[in-house]
Amino acid sequence: MTTIAPTSASTTAGYQPLSARSSAASASTSATQASATVALGSSGAQAANLALYAPSGLIADAKQPVWESKQIDPVSALMAGTAKAVDLAGRLQGLGRALMDQVSEGGNAYSQSVLVSDLAMQGDAGVQTILRDQLQKFATNSIGLSVTTVGGAKINFSLSSNSDGIAVKVELEQGKLTDVEREAIGKLGEAFQGAINGLAEQPPRLSLDGLMKFDGNVLSAVDLKARLGDDQTVQLHVDAEQRTLSTSGAAGSMKVAVDLKNTAILGSGEQRQRAIAGYLQQFDAAARRGHGNAGLTALFKDAFSQLNGSYPAQGFVPGKEMPAASADATDRQMLSGLADFSASISQAIEAPNPLNHNEIDGFDYQVSQQTSVTGRSQANRGIVQQQHSSLKASWHEALQPDLPLKLGTDKQSQNYTYHQVDDQASSKLEINYAQGYLTKALLSQSASQNTRVTKYVLGEKVSDVSTPLNSAIVRDFAEQLRDGKDARTSDGQYRWTRKLAQISAMALLQPDPAALKAQGALTLLD
Repeated sequence: MTTIAPTSASTTAGYQPLSARSSAASASTSATQASATVALGSSGAQAANLALYAPSGLIADAKQPVWESKQIDPVSALMAGTAKAVDLAGRLQGLGRALMDQVSEGGNAYSQSVLVSDLAMQGDAGVQTILRDQLQKFATNSIGLSVTTVGGAKINFSLSSNSDGIAVKVELEQGKLTDVEREAIGKLGEAFQGAINGLAEQPPRLSLDGLMKFDGNVLSAVDLKARLGDDQTVQLHVDAEQRTLSTSGAAGSMKVAVDLKNTAILGSGEQRQRAIAGYLQQFDAAARRGHGNAGLTALFKDAFSQLNGSYPAQGFVPGKEMPAASADATDRQMLSGLADFSASISQAIEAPNPLNHNEIDGFDYQVSQQTSVTGRSQANRGIVQQQHSSLKASWHEALQPDLPLKLGTDKQSQNYTYHQVDDQASSKLEINYAQGYLTKALLSQSASQNTRVTKYVLGEKVSDVSTPLNSAIVRDFAEQLRDGKDARTSDGQYRWTRKLAQISAMALLQPDPAALKAQGALTLLD
């Protein structure tokens, strides 16, 4: 069989990695044994207009990916293999790690893109330029990471993808990178790729804890920004003193902020994990009570646990002024063990009843911890740790659980109950010392749940019932801890530690009034 082909190989569009070129060369060598090639014409313009015919006699697919730069490197090789993947996770597989490897090995700037859509592969250079610009600046999906070093350098990594292709870029925004800084950045490669893999899933998943474990002696801050689809955004900031994570999407928004400035209040890893587990249970309980969105609640829980999962190493910081008073080991064991934080989740508001737009479906939950340490000296110090949560939610339900709720403009559809909840919970632990002597270890807690259910039949209100539940307790543990005799004997050390851990567990928020009342009857171990 005879194959008609142009004389110049330079007319082949697109870049192929070295391995792909070798495979193509081998295939070409084999093909010559079964067919002959006839070159028609010597003009490059004429050759460009000739069609390629496969050995079968059919016109072959001459469309090739359009590359920004024809270069052979590991990142381009990865892009060549992932550009036509059917999902975002496949298209970005391995690229974040590869970009950081490129920097750790001495690179400062890098840019590459590949267009694979029919419009790009069939269009002229002008069309391709426009599509490439849209891909790099206005892509449907984009993930960026900025790393700032202690020395003042800042380097940016970006990945973007849409139906036309994928693009990546590395830019040294300011300063110069040292070899030590490059090494520290390279160690974030797995964490960055893990974050990308999670965000690229459907639905997106947070996997950001690795980005918080950078070497604080070399790197000062990490910032991640992502836009996923038309409405989902994620923003993360991490430095030595604070961590913030926020997301926004069609279901609603959430934000978690952690304050790391007061390291003296941070507890042990076991204590921290116990507190995190307690808060995650509270988040689940709030979502159940207020009919919260399951997906948004899952993101909220992941954000809270990942931002609090590990803290930077504690210790003296040169140049930082030492406070006159701070929490000691005994104090820390009575506190929550967590850094101070604020967290909130807010669902998108809906008004499903066309006859009553004042009845909205919504879910708003807020929780926080704030700690203060005061005093003119360590022997005369005071510590106050306050925790607070609030839940405001409302929703509609059909009168018959087995029938779907379909509210319309006719009275026949207006058979439903409208639920509203307004809950508050607080916990305050006060620890005071005078001349090194414990004078107060006071725990004050309260919880309230207010539920209102309004029932409508054929659009007429037939009942409106409000149910308030409240509980409050105040306990002072100073007398049981004051002499510290357990701590001075080897066999009593265990009991002493258990007492402090018990106070820490009791001091965590308890939003259920009935459970709080029962907790008030508990006594410390003897």
